[in-house]
Amino acid sequence: MSSKSNKNWLGQVFLMELRNLIAYRADFWVNFFGQTFFSLVVAYFLWASVFEYSGQTTINGFTIQKMIFYYLMVPLIFRIQQGHGIGFLSKEIYDGNLNKFLLYPINVYSYKLMTYLATSSFYLLQLFLILLIYNLFFYDPQIYSFSLYNLIRFSFVIVLVSISFFYLYSITELLAFWFDNIWSLGVILRFTSSFLGGALIPLTFFPTSAQTILQYTPFPYLIDFPMQTLQGTLSTESFLSNALIATGWLLVFRFISTLIWKQGQYKYTGIGI
Repeated sequence: MSSKSNKNWLGQVFLMELRNLIAYRADFWVNFFGQTFFSLVVAYFLWASVFEYSGQTTINGFTIQKMIFYYLMVPLIFRIQQGHGIGFLSKEIYDGNLNKFLLYPINVYSYKLMTYLATSSFYLLQLFLILLIYNLFFYDPQIYSFSLYNLIRFSFVIVLVSISFFYLYSITELLAFWFDNIWSLGVILRFTSSFLGGALIPLTFFPTSAQTILQYTPFPYLIDFPMQTLQGTLSTESFLSNALIATGWLLVFRFISTLIWKQGQYKYTGIGI
């Protein structure tokens, strides 16, 4: 297969998956407004109580307005990274559908990555739509710095961390070669990355020692890094440093995932479970 045809094949898979997602318009709007509204309402009442009880207008660099913007964007960023969610590879192993990837001249990672990125792109459109509405009615430069430059940097980062999370997720998914059920591992990974990445609570609220330790883990670069990029709070030096570290973690996850894939194929029977 030539390089040109390979690129065309990957592009067709991406567009096909994107069309399938857009076809279900009702699900799109229900999930879009339902999940966003729910997470925002919960965050507002929670943190409004915290600010009222503390008697302060600013806590760890956050005003109530900044906090609401944070909880408006972070769940969307986390959703972009999730792609297909739990089961995007393990289900193929359990059902025996992995056979087609082994028999046909296609790369399983290339195919799954394209469908994963199509889902991520679908949710990225949601984020941009929310951001557009926010800018039209609520924009405040003291809350975040909006510019085309920041949006370009954010788009680059969100693609980078989505691919990284894909390979990280693949590690647990491919354990289905050895275990009958990996659902709980996927749930643990989602919760861990959500909590330690800053999706549940901003990392500035963690103890200083915990923040220092977290810098040696991949989690802050999955959620906190994209959020800071979107807000425009990172200097060019900090942005490049974080992007380099995030790329390093991507390569680590890819190496481990590929290694498990190669070993797991020897355990695969092709008849499902």
